[in-house]
Amino acid sequence: MLGRSTRASQPFVVGPLPIAVARSPLAVALLPLAVALAGWLAACDAPDSPRDLATLQDSTATVDILESPGMCADCITVDRVVALGDTAGPGYINWSIYAAVDDAGNYWVGQQQESVIKVWDAEGRFLRQVGRRGDGPMEFHRPAPVRTDGEGRVHIVDLDIGRETIVNADFSYHSDRLLDPGGSHLAVPLGDDGRYLLNRARMTTQRVAMPLHIVDGPNVLHSFGRMAGLDAPGFSPRILAVDRQKRIYSAHADYYLIQVWSDSGRRILGLSGPVLNEREPSREPWSLDNPPRNRIFAMQVDDQQRLWVISSARKDDWQDRMDYRVMPNGRVAYVAIDDDMKAIYEMRIDLIDLANGSLIATRRHDALFEAFIGNGLVIETVENERDFPEMVVWRLGFAEPR
Repeated sequence: MLGRSTRASQPFVVGPLPIAVARSPLAVALLPLAVALAGWLAACDAPDSPRDLATLQDSTATVDILESPGMCADCITVDRVVALGDTAGPGYINWSIYAAVDDAGNYWVGQQQESVIKVWDAEGRFLRQVGRRGDGPMEFHRPAPVRTDGEGRVHIVDLDIGRETIVNADFSYHSDRLLDPGGSHLAVPLGDDGRYLLNRARMTTQRVAMPLHIVDGPNVLHSFGRMAGLDAPGFSPRILAVDRQKRIYSAHADYYLIQVWSDSGRRILGLSGPVLNEREPSREPWSLDNPPRNRIFAMQVDDQQRLWVISSARKDDWQDRMDYRVMPNGRVAYVAIDDDMKAIYEMRIDLIDLANGSLIATRRHDALFEAFIGNGLVIETVENERDFPEMVVWRLGFAEPR
């Protein structure tokens, strides 16, 4: 099973980046500078920094996310909705962060290993497979269901080849169109007008990556969002969200620094949250001096213009849940006992009021959420009691304090 589960066969770095991703010499050389820059940005909440953020249109400011005077410690609700995946046959599920919910409540899940989409109903019953591996109509390489339109059609972006396929509500083929060439980590629709926000590195003669691109079909409208030292080719994924006003929220997984952009790529604001890690990123094996890293996994803006941020939080007793192991390459690594990541991590769920940049509520939960797939819906990949993979769907909510 690829990706993250509660059990793993190798030392695991939690987050959207696989441990095998190599950094270029340029990234390694600039990394200390980047860490220093991130720290400086996190500390630059000047006394005259704007706190009425609802009408802010253009700013170079970075403000601290402040705790609201009425911050609630038990207002965030977490409810299990359904588990997807059979133990065998066509309903077997592999790890994925690419999923969407259609108007009928069906779950469409992209399966990179098979280059298809699999669909389950609202009760978790497997319905059918959509597409097959290939380059023609209804054929895919790395399909990512991203949204349902007003006609109930599901839009699927093939992240490898850069193509959008539209599938009718009855699962028949509707149409497709080319997007800017593929190789993207993530595609987020910018409303219903056909534009997409792509998270992808772009090579230049100076080997500088511009990780965020707004595209309309094959046309790149804007490229923006480079963070010095962290955007060398091959090291550019971001955690992304878009609100109803088509403002863009982006964060590097290693830093709780959320950049807010207009839909033309103009920076509006930075929101600086808690320090995730005291040490700079390292590809060295885990140790007491190089502990497992905390990272941001997912963000979503809800209908009340509140930003949900999900990040991992290393448990206080994580060292008691670790052991040394000799790896196939002969190196000794510090790993979770029984490869159980839930023994060393839980998730932190933050809810932020975007009108003033204040933290409304926060909660810890032991499910290891990986992505939002709909309004308030998040997914977790687990292994059930029979050691078969399942995708568990959870619903996050907010109960107003009494």
